[in-house]
Amino acid sequence: MEPAIAPVRPTVSSRVVTCLWCHEATTQADVMRHHGLCSACVNDNVEVSWRLVYDRDSKVGSIPSNLRVAYKL
Repeated sequence: MEPAIAPVRPTVSSRVVTCLWCHEATTQADVMRHHGLCSACVNDNVEVSWRLVYDRDSKVGSIPSNLRVAYKL
């Protein structure tokens, strides 16, 4: 009788997961680095990534300065 071989689990960096935006397969390390997105989606959305998220009803963030100026708040 031969000894049982334990299954080899992939390391965290090479584990395959899906992107939250495009749902394509990518590595878990890539998704963790970019907060749930693959590197392709981060590169596609780089021009909006600097913007502040503001939701008055949920009380998330604050009014961005360009809106304060535009609406004289």
